[in-house]
Amino acid sequence: MMDKHIFESAEGLVLASLRGTVAQNPALRLHAPTKTAYIAHPSPSADIALISGGGAGHEPAHAGYTGHGMLTSSVSGDIFASPSAKQILAAIELAAFSGDVLIVINNYTGDRLNFGLAIEQARGKYPGLNIMFVLNADDVSLLPQTRGGEGEGGMVGPRGLGGNILVCKVLGAYTAFGARVSTPPTYPRPTLDRTKLLGDVLVAHLRSLGATLGHCHVPGREPHSGMFVATSRQLIELGLGLHNEPGVRRVPLISPAWLVSEMVRVVRGSTDKREQYDANGTWLRPGDEIVLFINNLGGVSTLEIGAVVELVRKELALHGTVPARIYSAPYMTSLNAPGFSISLSIGDSNSPTDPIDLLALIDAPTEAISWVGLRSWPTRGSGNVRSAEAEEVEAEETLQSIRASFSLITSAGSSSHAGESQGHGGFTWTDLGFSAEEIERGVRGACESVFAAEADMTKFDTVVGDGDCGETFVGGGRAILVALDSHTLNPQTMGPALFVSKVGEILEGCMGGTIGALFAIFFTAWSIALRRSTHAPLNEALVTLGKHTPARPGDRTVVDALAPLCEIMLSWASSSTTTLTTADLEEAAEATKRGAESTRGMRARLGRASYVTEDGDGEGVPPDPGAWGVAAMVEGFVRGVKGVRRG
Repeated sequence: MMDKHIFESAEGLVLASLRGTVAQNPALRLHAPTKTAYIAHPSPSADIALISGGGAGHEPAHAGYTGHGMLTSSVSGDIFASPSAKQILAAIELAAFSGDVLIVINNYTGDRLNFGLAIEQARGKYPGLNIMFVLNADDVSLLPQTRGGEGEGGMVGPRGLGGNILVCKVLGAYTAFGARVSTPPTYPRPTLDRTKLLGDVLVAHLRSLGATLGHCHVPGREPHSGMFVATSRQLIELGLGLHNEPGVRRVPLISPAWLVSEMVRVVRGSTDKREQYDANGTWLRPGDEIVLFINNLGGVSTLEIGAVVELVRKELALHGTVPARIYSAPYMTSLNAPGFSISLSIGDSNSPTDPIDLLALIDAPTEAISWVGLRSWPTRGSGNVRSAEAEEVEAEETLQSIRASFSLITSAGSSSHAGESQGHGGFTWTDLGFSAEEIERGVRGACESVFAAEADMTKFDTVVGDGDCGETFVGGGRAILVALDSHTLNPQTMGPALFVSKVGEILEGCMGGTIGALFAIFFTAWSIALRRSTHAPLNEALVTLGKHTPARPGDRTVVDALAPLCEIMLSWASSSTTTLTTADLEEAAEATKRGAESTRGMRARLGRASYVTEDGDGEGVPPDPGAWGVAAMVEGFVRGVKGVRRG
């Protein structure tokens, strides 16, 4: 449980948050004394005002969902406390421009009592006011079948969870657009009765279940007092509400896949929320259009929630269900609780006499700033049932087609050049002063040298970085050896340009982080320069690398080792000598090693090492591990070539 906050106290926090939300939408106004956000100038065509609200701590609910196409007004209590009847009455008054009001209430005791009192007060104060409410009760965890006994949970009933926001979206769109969106034009405009009926039907076909790794923390409260106790790292709570209350059961977290499978099983198997549970049944019917709605309770990373969506999608597919709509966001949070809820709903009203297209209502536009949902989905009957697997195959085929097209263009443009049978044209190995056998032995020697230097690189990087440099270099070396052994990397059949390009491609795929990107740029640029038969290909690669990184000699990076190597090779290319001698190679290896050694004690100006040595003079700091790895590669390459030349 994260118990650190920007705001050390909750005092004044709710009102400040509401002001910040309203500031993002010029159409809204805030009545600060009652914490009510409302549309200042509602559409004259809207006949019904839609209201919802509840305790704070669930942001962006409900002020973030106030705006044309969703709520007309919303009201907030204090953190996890229902707004008072006085507050709710003001929200009704600020929204009741037409005389018809529908309120969405989450099924919690405090909310039901205070909203109920406000409704009765409004009816008494304004006799001409037509007001109804929809009770959102989408939680299935308190049903008898979930708790393990028919007699338990009956008085409480299903609580309201994140599905509340889906209800607000559908009803808000229906009151705003009505027949223009959801039904044929021949059907009547929305009435209060029809809108309430739609809400009741939607709630009846909406089921949710929540899970959390721990409880949230309220600013200003003790982190481990009362109910604010986090669960064990190995446990997860299933069937929790939105107000930091414990879950229905606490179970071992076997795996993410198990968790999702268990949650989907409970939601699918809940049958009707008011009928006896059938363990072998499901309330979903063949042909139903299903909406998947995943609500982040506020403390789960976006990275993990994306993976949760994928697990849920796969689990539903095992049951033959492909959602017509998928939504995922922190719609209705519990402050920073590390959990989420899964909701399923049917996207069709299933009424032949009064059809309402729920999917169209969900897709309808809204000016509410916090609604997250794509508006463009495949139309019904188009045959475009989405398959993630098929779409991924399509993506790969598209990429390969694009690459093949460019390859044809390149081949056509270079077909007139002779002597390019080894691939990519340009220099041959002989032009560069090597044989194909020397290149292979040299590359293998470079890999072996990197393996031998792994311990040093790891030790150096543990001091100045995150300790993974040696492992990263070794991963690259292993991948290169695999490619050589399988002949996917073969200097006998590949010319220098193609060979170097392939090496860069391999390193990019297996060496993560900054070093992988640096090598990929360097080898790609080197390949291009080789293909163009430029004067000094290796030096051109270094120049190109300098366009993408500010690293220069003296900055304590791999450039400190690469620069002297490229300088030696430039000197050789500028001489009249056509043969690269063993002495030339040894000089290059020595210069590279000196460059790497020069980084010992050097203050870093880039990368993680710059944070470590920033306040010191660099004394006692080991050599840059990346530069050390480059020196090991060059030294091993030269050793391998010398082995061939000695016979």
